[in-house]
Amino acid sequence: MSGVRIAVVGATGLVGQTILDVLRERQVPVDTLVALAHQSQGRMVQFGSTDIPVEPVEEMDWRRVDVAYFAAGNAVSERYAPRALEQGVTVIDKSSRYRMDPAVPLIVPEVNGQTLTDQKLIASPNCSTIQLVIALAPIYRRFGINRVIVSTYQAVSGSGRDAVDELASQIHGPQGPMSSPKVYPAPIAHNVLPYCDQFGEDNYTGEEWKLTRETAKILGSDVPVSATAVRVPVFVGHAESVFVTTKEGWTLDDVRHALKSQPSVRIVDNPGEGVVPTPLDASGQDQVLIGRIRKDLHDPWGLHLFVVADNLRRGAATNAVDIMDLLSHRWSAGVRRP
Repeated sequence: MSGVRIAVVGATGLVGQTILDVLRERQVPVDTLVALAHQSQGRMVQFGSTDIPVEPVEEMDWRRVDVAYFAAGNAVSERYAPRALEQGVTVIDKSSRYRMDPAVPLIVPEVNGQTLTDQKLIASPNCSTIQLVIALAPIYRRFGINRVIVSTYQAVSGSGRDAVDELASQIHGPQGPMSSPKVYPAPIAHNVLPYCDQFGEDNYTGEEWKLTRETAKILGSDVPVSATAVRVPVFVGHAESVFVTTKEGWTLDDVRHALKSQPSVRIVDNPGEGVVPTPLDASGQDQVLIGRIRKDLHDPWGLHLFVVADNLRRGAATNAVDIMDLLSHRWSAGVRRP
């Protein structure tokens, strides 16, 4: 791919900075990199060995770039993504603002990248959804799925930098976990909060509805998902306990073979040696780790999995960069270039 002019909106946030890291690690040929944020006065971000000044998104001339990553929340995407689109910019949006819009593709490249055509606005799914569909896709293709029940154990970095700081202060600060929580309604250190996001329809939280609705949009409406999302005192790395019932029979060898066919999956499953996937194992890498692969005791077509991934990388930044990589192959083939 020839050099691309890129903007990262929300460049000072956890996901925005991780996007910069992944772009550098991948050695993406970047002609221009514009770092944008709301509160930008005097701030800098690093891109490799280069310090880049952060500019106010409100004053951005979108004609300066070809591709814009939006990693700054729904309100920012709603206000500024249309301005970028009007100037012909390809927008890869990490917020949830456009995910369920029927006209906007919701993309995990190794799962449904073939559905992406010449759209200018592309949504990247929720972090917990990405690792779930990567694990489910090979099972769905091979054996079909009747239903999915998932319980998540989600790291605080999914709530942003303030949540990371709050957990750290509750663990290490002089007042400990009894210090007044600000990000969460209750202390997160030494605790488990059985909800992520706000409660909504049918007493499911926003995070649980994202898992349900986004999975159906990506894999197909015939994949019913019921979710319980839980926040745990972990800095980075979401874990998911997944129960799947299939439409066709299988052996555990069949399941392992199917999972291994997914490029971003690594099986970490040796119960005899106590080898199982954990958030620490997943931290800092781009693979989805799957273990605890076992048959249900009561349903012959019931399958249990434990799925772990780095929510900042695999669940956010890496997927967004993968989307651009998918587009770049098409641009280099002459399909379209921004």
